[in-house]
Amino acid sequence: MILELKKSKLSEKLKEYINKVEEETGLPALIKSAQDVGLQGMNAVFKLDPKYIRIEIIEEKYCDSKGEVDQEGIECVIAHEVIHALLAYKKKYYQFYILPKCNKLEDNSVRLICSMIEDLVVNKIMYENNFQLLPKRYINGLKDDIEDLHKGKDCYENYNKYPPIHKNRFVVYRYILAWGVLRYFIPGETDKKTICKFLKIFQKSYPKQYEEAEQIIKIILEKDIFTREGQCKTIKKCLALWNLTNLVEIRTS
Repeated sequence: MILELKKSKLSEKLKEYINKVEEETGLPALIKSAQDVGLQGMNAVFKLDPKYIRIEIIEEKYCDSKGEVDQEGIECVIAHEVIHALLAYKKKYYQFYILPKCNKLEDNSVRLICSMIEDLVVNKIMYENNFQLLPKRYINGLKDDIEDLHKGKDCYENYNKYPPIHKNRFVVYRYILAWGVLRYFIPGETDKKTICKFLKIFQKSYPKQYEEAEQIIKIILEKDIFTREGQCKTIKKCLALWNLTNLVEIRTS
């Protein structure tokens, strides 16, 4: 494992899991700090690489105003991205390669769809391996969103700098991930109440995005997304929903 982070350290538990994935895939992990991961609204990414399990993180996003690292958040996101690599290299889940003809908006939209579906699978594996599925930063973020929405504020106004369609799709992505936690996992009672509150007020505050999210949820429930074939078919149908079908090439790593 090659670790190129400026401030963060890894727990022994995470190191052991990364070593296990390295052995199963035959590739060493390269975890490095980055200024940008190429996807608007995201702070970390797994990138296909013939030589490495390549993970890039905007490390500053996990530091407070004093420069202190949110170790729980870092651990969670690294484990999450390592599992994406496990799905690609070991379990041979289908990868959706974005064609050169895509513009930036199309590129981001394809990545969002793929992340939206595969993250549900990744979260299941995290849950099974006793990794923290809901770090405090995520739950606290939902609480902030709930408070803003109760006040009639747009809790995603930071995304107004992006094209409206991208902001719209990112908002849908946020709903799907929260819904997925309740659908497939067993959060603690306190966290469950927070997620339920978020989903309820989201439906009232973003009716258009909620309608789109429900269309995607219907597609998700049609197939077993926890198999490589089911996941592939689900992503393909979601890409069709957003008119992105002809912008990808599908193959295994």
